[in-house]
Amino acid sequence: MALFLFSPLIGSFHGNGSWLLVKEQDGIKMYNRPSANSKFNDIKIETDFVGTLLQMEAILANVEKYTEWAYATKASILIKKISQTEFIYYSVVDVPWPATDRDYYAHCKITLDSATHTLKVVSASIKNYLPEKKNIVRIPLSTGTWNITAIANKKVHIEYILELDPGGSVPPWLLNLFSTKGPMETFQNLKQKMKLLNR
Repeated sequence: MALFLFSPLIGSFHGNGSWLLVKEQDGIKMYNRPSANSKFNDIKIETDFVGTLLQMEAILANVEKYTEWAYATKASILIKKISQTEFIYYSVVDVPWPATDRDYYAHCKITLDSATHTLKVVSASIKNYLPEKKNIVRIPLSTGTWNITAIANKKVHIEYILELDPGGSVPPWLLNLFSTKGPMETFQNLKQKMKLLNR
């Protein structure tokens, strides 16, 4: 799931280099690095939440509710349920005028390992799943990977990595808006959601 868009460029270097810490707030650390597959940087988020793996799994599997916490997500629709832990969904990202909204179809697979107390969720865009829609730019590349580990009773550690190419024209002001504000607000929203579940 592309929870935020448009990580900033750093020069013209491509390849998986070292992560650089770019922001830290509310116990949420945000990093970026040059991408091996996109001209836009990869993003990594690391944080700890109050809650359980099962609670995180329920949130990430509930596609229709992504609009409640994923930054700038205007619509999120389940397209095909392959199994209880695998599905295809469609999402529209609200982009401020005069830029153009983005959309994508994605295949999502959830793996919960009770032996290692870990949850892995991989969401990868499918560029040509259905034809592009008028006045919306199709995101050509979006791969989000959640690695979540139970570290204590009702406490989880989250590592989220996003590799993205938003497609189309991306003006600098839009790049700045989504590269820091989007990731931070997404995880602040998630953190609050988990707190409410564990009051």
